[in-house]
Amino acid sequence: MRWLKKREVVIYYLLEKKFGVNEFNLGEAIDYLSPYFSKKVAINVIRYFYKTGILVKTGELRYRVIPWEEYMLDVSFKYLRRRATLRRRIR
Repeated sequence: MRWLKKREVVIYYLLEKKFGVNEFNLGEAIDYLSPYFSKKVAINVIRYFYKTGILVKTGELRYRVIPWEEYMLDVSFKYLRRRATLRRRIR
């Protein structure tokens, strides 16, 4: 898994500040992001967020944002587990 790009971090921040832990639909997110990003960029990033687990699908075109701490815990755990196995192979 790769780390988030700057654009993705900004989109996450905007979505989290606007919707918090509440559900939102894809149209609301695109409308909110439209002053800053194109429709294509917004849809692609939202798709990527869903694929990586940053967004949870709660219904047809409805999503919920995962808290930042929860996402970082998941990413950090996977990274540290991989580092530990690589380190054992080197020794």
